[in-house]
Amino acid sequence: MFGPWSDIDEFTSRIENIIGGYPIGDPWATIELCISQLEADVDSDATVYWVLGVAAVGPWMEWCDERPDLVRRAEKALEGAVAVLREREGACTHDTHPWDGGPFGVPDDLTAFMYEIQEADEWEPDPEYPDDEAPYGADFGVRMRCPRNVAAFARNPAALSGMASDLD
Repeated sequence: MFGPWSDIDEFTSRIENIIGGYPIGDPWATIELCISQLEADVDSDATVYWVLGVAAVGPWMEWCDERPDLVRRAEKALEGAVAVLREREGACTHDTHPWDGGPFGVPDDLTAFMYEIQEADEWEPDPEYPDDEAPYGADFGVRMRCPRNVAAFARNPAALSGMASDLD
């Protein structure tokens, strides 16, 4: 079980539908659940989804302007995640990260990025094709969950696309 959603697809689809203007059910309930998950869970494999989900709906929340309380709560949840993840950055054992030596480039479509992480996680080699290679690299999902990477997603102002606070 993936938090209150049955799976990652359902979660990502709900976020995608909110952004696209066709929410399933109450969009604020979905956003509130995502923020709640981020507030409660900064220490699991799902954390990258909560961070990306909150960042992805940020522009929609700003545009809609109906729940400034949730916008501020989302900002505080991301700030809290950054603080926790920064403490854990030292535990990173990766030699490099996607943006080492250059500026951090936020994917244009955060929900597509969530689907890519899921695809990488669920990929299994096809026994009929011995040369079959993992999409995005063999350890893409693991690397995207690195505290250093998730902290970068949470604190990058471009990822927040308009949320009011500067998380750096």
